[in-house]
Amino acid sequence: MFFLRVHSVDSEQPLDPESIFSENDEDSSPKFRERRGVLHLFRSSSHSSIPSPSSRSSLVFILAVPNYLSFDDLIRWCGPHLHHLHRLLFIRNDGMEDRYSVLIELQDQRAADAFYTNFNGKTFSPGEAEVCHILFLVSVEYSECADIAGTPPDGCTEIPTCPVCLERLDPDRSGILTTLCDHSFQCPCVSKWTYLSCQVCRFCQQQDEKPSCFVCGTLDDSWVCMICGFVGCGR
Repeated sequence: MFFLRVHSVDSEQPLDPESIFSENDEDSSPKFRERRGVLHLFRSSSHSSIPSPSSRSSLVFILAVPNYLSFDDLIRWCGPHLHHLHRLLFIRNDGMEDRYSVLIELQDQRAADAFYTNFNGKTFSPGEAEVCHILFLVSVEYSECADIAGTPPDGCTEIPTCPVCLERLDPDRSGILTTLCDHSFQCPCVSKWTYLSCQVCRFCQQQDEKPSCFVCGTLDDSWVCMICGFVGCGR
């Protein structure tokens, strides 16, 4: 099961979950709202990689959409599922200019299951490397306090919001990176899907200097945190 907490930086907007969405008109395209914030994604310790009936909901989360797709482009990309979208929220992080995330509430569980089945693992654009990665969310919480938003719920662990890092930590969840040559995570292929806003991806792609511990400077036995990109030499 996945939980999402958003450290909202839109202080002028209310934090009531009902008020941040726009309701759809019956005879028009879905309306949407945009919000700025820092996302914290948590996974239950009892999580299974395959969505089970107990872990599914009508609330789905598209982890990362490449910025070359506008909001209108993504809505059109949803195609025949448009009339099942109940609420739609686009979330941008100012520190991640190359992508945004989307929170979607569908009419019911059947519509959410169909949306997941149809789009999870599907490329956003023909010939491009980026693949849609969808998670079922149990709940979403909004807070103006960074400490509260970043505190894991009981029994949960925070996981990366970078899709490449998330798949590295959870290899059973395939579909983040699928290239035309099908060489997942070979260096030339991964470079086509590099999030420069992700400190870990940037660290992996830019090896001009040998990494050293941020604290003591040693070059031996270094490790990098896949959440924040910190390089250390001990745990």
